[in-house]
Amino acid sequence: MGSTRTKLTILASILLMAGQAAGAGPAAADGCPATTGQWEVTDLGVTGSALDINDLGQIAGSSVSAAGEQRATVWDGAQVIDLGGLGGGHAYAAALDEDGNVVGSSYTATEKGHAFHWRAGTMTDLGTFGSIPTLVRDVNAGVIVGEYRYLLPNGTARYQAFRIQDGVRTDLAAVSGSNAAAVNAAGQIAGTQRRLEPPGPASQRAHRAFLWEDGVITELGTLGGQWSQAEGINRHGHIVGQSALGADGVLAGGYIWSAVEGMRRLPDAGGLAAPRAVNDDDVIVGTHTCTEAGTAAHAAVWTGPDAAPALLPDPATGTATMANAVNARGEITGWAQAPDGTRRALVWRPAPGSS
Repeated sequence: MGSTRTKLTILASILLMAGQAAGAGPAAADGCPATTGQWEVTDLGVTGSALDINDLGQIAGSSVSAAGEQRATVWDGAQVIDLGGLGGGHAYAAALDEDGNVVGSSYTATEKGHAFHWRAGTMTDLGTFGSIPTLVRDVNAGVIVGEYRYLLPNGTARYQAFRIQDGVRTDLAAVSGSNAAAVNAAGQIAGTQRRLEPPGPASQRAHRAFLWEDGVITELGTLGGQWSQAEGINRHGHIVGQSALGADGVLAGGYIWSAVEGMRRLPDAGGLAAPRAVNDDDVIVGTHTCTEAGTAAHAAVWTGPDAAPALLPDPATGTATMANAVNARGEITGWAQAPDGTRRALVWRPAPGSS
């Protein structure tokens, strides 16, 4: 895809976040960031979610039909394409690239959680590999990444990161629990793997964000805590995600990692930064949550690794917003959650005259 994002929050059942100790980013003032005027928000006109956007401006996500079914959907300009499904009632499109590949998940007539690959009007069931579900999270230059579920002898569920290239599946990590969040055009993969679990709460378990390249896994470290997780990667191999800040694992910060500078904490204006994606210009999107009681997570953008977060403008309705992906043109996809719990698919585009 032309951006990065991990679109689903099943990660919590398989891992917590990780990374290597690094210096904090520039200090930011307490309080909520200002809303930026550099982007304008458009409601895509459906109940659903916009999960990915490629460099052509095509959007992947889901929309809810009149019958109440979640449908895998691609927006291509003014055209809205229902991708169909694998025989069940629900599906979503998780990611797409510039070569016409779309990946996602669909019910079958008898099971949930089958991964699919869609191209030129044909949807192919990728199977489940282990047990249900199999999650595909990203596709770039035809390379598909995600994770599948399997069971240990004692019945405990784990997830295994994988990649599919030219129809051949390769498992990425040998540890007990991993996910692959995003892949760039060079085939570099950002993910998270489980380490041995010490006694104690889940927040203190040791999980590490990693970079996979040519069969070699490089752990990224942390911001001082026990865990980190990877969410997105750009063509330079820069990775964004979250990491624990202290040994208790409760407080987390957003980061950007590069092979040259290691892991750097993103400015967070005294709140909680949760980056989801980064484009090739190091524009980062995700959410920011202010410290004030009762404040909802809000879609946010960092125009560079040292830039303070700015909130993206709200649509007409919505109590919480999420930014999932950003492309080379600075177009951002996401959703807003209304007071009744439904979601609206959104796209933010650079405002005329903004640089």
